[in-house]
Formats: sequence, structure tokens, C-alpha cells
Amino acid sequence: MRGLAAARLAWGGLLVTVPDLVLGTLTGRPATRSQTRVLRVLGTRHLVQAGVELARPTRGLARAGVAVDLLHAATCAGAVALLPAWRRAALIDGTGAVVFATGGLTRARLPSTGTP
Repeated sequence: MRGLAAARLAWGGLLVTVPDLVLGTLTGRPATRSQTRVLRVLGTRHLVQAGVELARPTRGLARAGVAVDLLHAATCAGAVALLPAWRRAALIDGTGAVVFATGGLTRARLPSTGTP
């Protein structure tokens, strides 16, 4: 499951370092200052979560990560429904959160071998 953590690190790194480029690519419009801030916060969350996943790859932490990802997907669903300016980006990001949650569930169900 290191691949999933690596993908999370890459996504978080992009959100933190080039949020304008990410949002511009997803929406075709320049990012606002508030959107840039939100993406940096979300990117930081992904970086922290990936670091925890790599440092302590346990079933319990995988389950906690799944809960965080599902909460994130739920907030994205709310943004899709209520915030037209965020709709496309929230749909893409929410889909990614569901993918991360699915990977975390898979990790949580694997036998514990002491290695990730």
C-alpha cells in the first residue's frame, strides 16, 4: 500500500505547492485567494495523512484514514451541491477521496505482517 501513500504524497504536494495550477487545470478558471488557501490546507492534510500511513501502517490507522477520507468526500459532495464555483473541482477531489478511502479499506483488511 506504499503506492497509495505515494499517490497521496504527490497529490498533497501539488495542492500545497501549486494550488493555482491545480485548480486552473481542473476548472479552466484562475483560483481565488480563498480557493488557494483551502487547497493548501487540504494538501497539508494529505501530506500529514500520508506521513502517518508510512510511519505506522496499522489497521487502526488505516480505518481512521478511511473515516477522514469519507468525511472529505462528504464535504466535497456538499460543495458539488451548494457551491457552483467549486463544483467541478469538488467532484474530482471527492472522487479522489473515495479512491483513497477504498485503498485504505483494502489496507485495513490485509493481514498484519508488520510491513506496509
